[in-house]
Parts: sequence; structure tokens; C-alpha cells
Amino acid sequence: MEYISDGVKLFYTARGEGPAVVLLHPMPCDHRFWLGAAEALAAKYRVILPDLRGHGRSESGEGPITMKKLGADVIRLLDELQIERALFAGCSIGGYTLYELWREAPARVQALAFCCARPQADSEAARVAREDSIARVREHGMDEWIESLLERLIGPTARIRHPERVAEVRAMMQTVTPTAAIALMQGLAMRPDSVETARTIRVPAFVLAGGEDPVSTPADMKLLAETIRNSGYGAEYTELRDAGHFAPWEQPQMMGRLLRKFCDSVMG
Repeated sequence: MEYISDGVKLFYTARGEGPAVVLLHPMPCDHRFWLGAAEALAAKYRVILPDLRGHGRSESGEGPITMKKLGADVIRLLDELQIERALFAGCSIGGYTLYELWREAPARVQALAFCCARPQADSEAARVAREDSIARVREHGMDEWIESLLERLIGPTARIRHPERVAEVRAMMQTVTPTAAIALMQGLAMRPDSVETARTIRVPAFVLAGGEDPVSTPADMKLLAETIRNSGYGAEYTELRDAGHFAPWEQPQMMGRLLRKFCDSVMG
């Protein structure tokens, strides 16, 4: 299904009926990233699965794809579906979007699940690495960049045990255009630090780390959970020791069970 946000055509799909749960995927995947975990939720919840701007079947628009744009797109989707409040889960850029959503529309948020999505902004070294990746995509196209992401973002355990999953993620990534990939990397390099935002979270939170994740490390995610707890609100922390940055995709059944338990604890 399609909707329009700021003149840009965006895609989403939905599963099930009941209270709304919105699942936001990482870059450069699409809504299919969450399908395995969504199966555990759809029997009781209305699971909304967008293709974020620049991913899957959604258009990119003009300029960098910033967290502000992604957050506004999610709010527009809630309006389109007449959803007042929802539980949100996001992985990587999907999780970074949740910080923006909390800043801009906290009244729309019933609970938050952050998966491998540290609140810190890019370091200077990370920004330089993104500029290098942008230059390589411009010069050589997408293939080299995609293979480097697969090596870094999928944990070694999953690459050994489930090579077919790597092929499926590669197919998702190949739907992203070079223009969109560049716009996404530019937006990620510009994303604000969200540590102070995390200190203001006043809804139930679930924090997931992948033990093999070099991007949002277990230490990063533990710190996020502690930061939310220190604000006076609960934050459950879970680590999947043999999973990488794409932990929800690498272990979808486990992720589905964890999310279902969290949703049930919040919504009953």
C-alpha cells in the first residue's frame, strides 16, 4: 500500500488486527527484514511494516535522507492509518528514527524497542568512513559497498550457519539505488546525538544488543538501557550473544518471542 509524505510516494504493508505495532528496518533493507519476527505478533497485534524512504518500494525524494525526514514520514503514516499511539521497534537506522519520533511526537509513542541502535552520533572517524563509502558508490556502483555491509553487519555466526540468509539480505540491498544509498549515508552522518533524548524517555523500553555487533556494541546498548532507567522509567536489556547488527533478521524466531513478550507486557 502507498501513501504520500512531503510529496514523496512511500510504501507500507500490514499484518493482523489489534493494537498497533510499527517495525522499522535498518539500512539498506526494507520491510521484509521484519517478516520473520512479525509472525509472532500478527496473531494479536496490527503490525505495520513500512519501507523507509529510499528503501524497497519507497521513493527517496530530494537531498539527504535525514532522521527528521524519516520521523516525519512515520508520523504521516500514523495519520494516514488513523493511529493515535503505537508501540515502535527499530533496528539501526530504524532505531535512530525512533529517537527522532520521541523528540517530535512523544504523545504518539506507547513504548519503544531499540534494536542495535546506539544513541550516540557518528564519530569523526565514522563520518570520514561514510564519505569514503559515498565516493566508492559514486565511482564503482553498489556491489562493493553491499558486500562490505554484509561482512560487517551480519554476525559471523549467522554467516556460517545460515548462508542463505546472507543471500536474502543481499537481494534486499540490491533494490536500493546508488542515489538513495548516498542520500542515506549523508543523512546518517548528519544525525544528531540522542543521548540527551534517551534521558527524556518516559515510556516502557526494550533494548536489544547483538553480541557480535561492531556498530552498536553491547556496551553501547547497555548504556542506553541504563540511561533510560536513570530517567526513572523501566528499560529491559537483552543481548543475543551470537548475533550481529542485524540481530532481528539473524534470529527472527527469538526476536519475535522477545517482541511479543514486550508487547504483551505493555498492552496486555
